Amino acid sequence: MKIVAGVDALDLPVLFRTAKRRIILHAAIYGPFARSEAHCEALAEALSNPVFKQLDIIALQPDKQSGWAELFLQVLRPGVFKENIEQELRESQDFLNDLAVKHPVKVNIHYLQEQPFQPIVIVDDIICFGQYAYADVPAPVGFWAMVEADVGKLLEWAEEGGAPQDATAVELAAYRLVSECARWGKSSFKSA
Repeated sequence: MKIVAGVDALDLPVLFRTAKRRIILHAAIYGPFARSEAHCEALAEALSNPVFKQLDIIALQPDKQSGWAELFLQVLRPGVFKENIEQELRESQDFLNDLAVKHPVKVNIHYLQEQPFQPIVIVDDIICFGQYAYADVPAPVGFWAMVEADVGKLLEWAEEGGAPQDATAVELAAYRLVSECARWGKSSFKSA
């Protein structure tokens, strides 16, 4: 396991470019991705690779806010005005729509129905994760971890309803992250 300060230290664009099967993004809002040329180019490169299978994105739906969403957005973007958050939600949705239109076979968007508890990025068998916190600095500058695991196997466990009894402690810890993503799009995740 690798732990870094700030998501930028993980160099997600490099990971995206090297993706061979799948990318799963569970970050709720994708305004920062939309504004990052490096992220956009890397995702486009992955999606245009013929061996790459799919990009699953778990996102907050901007026009269907629920009771938890307003508080969650305050945690996600501390000190940011509501109008700025609404603009970022629109940017995020435009970014997602653009990806889905350009790559309809490879891009699946899954909308959150409940509050997420941590950002997760999965690229093939690499799982990156941070944490949301009631802090005056946002999640991207917090601690982030990276771990390798057999994500395909962990997605199968999620499809089957849980981890086997003989799973190791490391497998269970990785499964916890993967199953958080799989609950939003089980049917599409198993194909990659």
